[in-house]
Amino acid sequence: MDDKIRVGHPFYFPTQVVLVDDDPDFLEGISLMLNKSLSYKLFQSASSALKYVNDAHLQVNFIQRCYGNYKTGPLESDSITHIDIGKLHLEVLNAFRFQTTSTVIVDYSMPEMNGLEFLMNLKNPFIRKVLLTGQADMELAVKAFNQQLIDQFIDKHDPRLKQKLNATILSFQDQYFRRSYKLITDPILANNEDAFLVNPEFQAFFEEVRRQLKCVEYYMLDVPHSGFLLVDADGNRQCLLVYTKEALNEHYQQLQEVGAPADLLSEVKSGAVIPIFDTQSTPLSPTHPALSNADLFYYPAQGQLGHPYLFHFDDRRRVSCKSARQNSPAVFPLSRNQQPGTARHTLGCRHFFVEQRQPDDEFGELAWN
Repeated sequence: MDDKIRVGHPFYFPTQVVLVDDDPDFLEGISLMLNKSLSYKLFQSASSALKYVNDAHLQVNFIQRCYGNYKTGPLESDSITHIDIGKLHLEVLNAFRFQTTSTVIVDYSMPEMNGLEFLMNLKNPFIRKVLLTGQADMELAVKAFNQQLIDQFIDKHDPRLKQKLNATILSFQDQYFRRSYKLITDPILANNEDAFLVNPEFQAFFEEVRRQLKCVEYYMLDVPHSGFLLVDADGNRQCLLVYTKEALNEHYQQLQEVGAPADLLSEVKSGAVIPIFDTQSTPLSPTHPALSNADLFYYPAQGQLGHPYLFHFDDRRRVSCKSARQNSPAVFPLSRNQQPGTARHTLGCRHFFVEQRQPDDEFGELAWN
């Protein structure tokens, strides 16, 4: 890993591994070694594989859609970088996203071209390159690795081939996201409002949420608030909203200014509830419906401030939690018009809210109250 400090990705979707070997029996055997959840494509022809990988790369326009750089003066350094977080989730509309090749594993000895020639002709510089070798090719592979022409080499006859392959692929998929999307991720990580991406407690919680929801891809959101859109293998979507104590206090002050009811002020100030509408772009006024119908605009943030909890779905009528510090499970009943299949979380001074979305919702515009 490149990062000494564990940093979360602002977005993630499954990428593909391409394996190339002119021996069909070896290809079939190695495919049986791969993790069942892995997306892969097998090629006997090196030229066909090269065309596939390079053509698939042309379909990926993620950076062009979300990244902007604007000149503000005559000097080269006079520029402003803008990342449109609101467009990250639109990648779910890209039918080619799962064809994004993050790792190529290729045999060295092939008739059309050798493995090194193949890897040198890849157009995407961020693809991680793995060379499969026999004993006769080992010295050449070591030299290529030392010259940074490849990222890894693996002996085809290694008795631990299965373990090495899967561990390498898992690591390289992570590295691919960190390196290929730095233009997007680095500015987001530099934004203090998104500090939860480098918060180890949040990352542990977020990993558990994804595991419980069987999430296969996710995208950072900024409307109605900072958070994530999560998608499982069946296309079901959930939304996780992330509130800092400062953001909630700012909203509390806005409620004070418009004369919000005392009970609503008390619940927001204590962190008992969080708003689920866009508090930044929605001007509050004494006649705003959130003040008279708080149940429709605020949901409970369950847990205790200052204590990390891991939340998960217990069944469709209850939300259960387990203290990460005490290992003591507790079950909270549904409250305040909470619908079955939802979960809330409070971690430290951050509030997390998960809302279940139905599969027939439109992705282009996320619908909120």
